[in-house]
Amino acid sequence: MGHTSSIPSKTSRRSKYSNDVDARRPKYQETIKVAQGDEPPPYSFTKSGGEGYPEFWNTTPQLPAGSRHTRVSIYPEGTHASSLNRYKDPEYLKQPLRKESREDALETLRKYDTVFIVDDSGSMQGSRWKEAKEALSGLAHIAREYDSDGLDIHFLNHSISAVSVKTSAAVDKLFDDVMPQGYTPIGEKLEELLLEYIQKLEKAQHRHDSTGNSALKRIKPVNFIVITDGSPTDDPESVIVAAARRLDSGHFPLSQVGMQFVQIGNSRQATAFLKELDDALSSKHEIRDMVDTTPYFNAKLTSEMLVKVLIGGINRRVDQRGAESVMGP
Repeated sequence: MGHTSSIPSKTSRRSKYSNDVDARRPKYQETIKVAQGDEPPPYSFTKSGGEGYPEFWNTTPQLPAGSRHTRVSIYPEGTHASSLNRYKDPEYLKQPLRKESREDALETLRKYDTVFIVDDSGSMQGSRWKEAKEALSGLAHIAREYDSDGLDIHFLNHSISAVSVKTSAAVDKLFDDVMPQGYTPIGEKLEELLLEYIQKLEKAQHRHDSTGNSALKRIKPVNFIVITDGSPTDDPESVIVAAARRLDSGHFPLSQVGMQFVQIGNSRQATAFLKELDDALSSKHEIRDMVDTTPYFNAKLTSEMLVKVLIGGINRRVDQRGAESVMGP
């Protein structure tokens, strides 16, 4: 956590697999003993960046003194909370999408980039790894209909990753090349990907094309989807809070960045971790609500469930009850 090494842009990582990784990051081979049942060490967070957040986040410009914030609903008037709560209903998530609903969902997802972060810790070996592989394989096939960029897939421990994935075969090959083993450093991977994206937003915010339009309009909002079966061995909460404050300081749209955590397996610790992120993060730190969670609900994860999870998170972020946009003076 807290590294400031340069991260290559997406356009520079268009090869099938990217092996660039911070030299200080422990390789998965060094933690193989976790796969054999050892418990990871307790996490100790160093407040090197001040206020308990990673150092690089503190380069964020602060809001001018005396700035006022107005909370504005940007969801269609008359929308009821019950229409959004269904995305938390296990029975709804298990049902197949109707044709009309599927078309509407894909049209919405067309406006977003989709980035998956897959837990490849030791406990994911076996059926959970196969479940994640099959769900993403099916989603890659669906994504061809709505996302010309394809899916991006990263892992917590392995440096291997894939960008612009558009076929089930590419997903299958990627998962076959990775052996789950190691810890669960969710915060570290989120920090890396969020920093890259937010820096790109901030640079584009101050550039304009020949017609005077902001370069920011050419950057798609992003959905980060974390698929995990356990609680983290580092501190993703601090990373998320720092990222939200940086986005708020830049007055970026509420829908610009979303994170959704999806649980595989029935770990009680993982469920408790997700519940805290979903229920308390925004109010506890007075930040934008950009996190949504789907705890384990005794059903196999499928590609259609992932579509519903994505849509549910997007709707929450543009709803007055679930989240509000933060506007400047």
